Amino acid sequence: MNQDPNEPFFPRCPTCDMRVDLVAAKRYAPFCSERCQLRDLGRWLNEEHALPCDDAEDESEELAAEGGQSTPRLPPGWHDA
Repeated sequence: MNQDPNEPFFPRCPTCDMRVDLVAAKRYAPFCSERCQLRDLGRWLNEEHALPCDDAEDESEELAAEGGQSTPRLPPGWHDA
C-alpha cells in the first residue's frame, strides 16, 4: 500500500467499502453517506455487532438479580480511597 504523499487520502466506508471523500461527506464520516451510517446503526441496534464482555461481569449481574451482594470492581489503576 505505497501511496504517493502528494495524493489525498481517501479512507474506505466501513459499511460498503467505498472510498470516502471526507470533505464532501464530513457530516457522515467515517461513512460515505447517511444510508451507510444508518445501516451501521441498525446493525448495532439489532445486536449484529456487539462488544465482548467478561464472564465476571455477567456473574455479578446474576448475583444482583438473585439478591446476592457483589463487591464492585474498580478499573485497573484505580485505588480504594
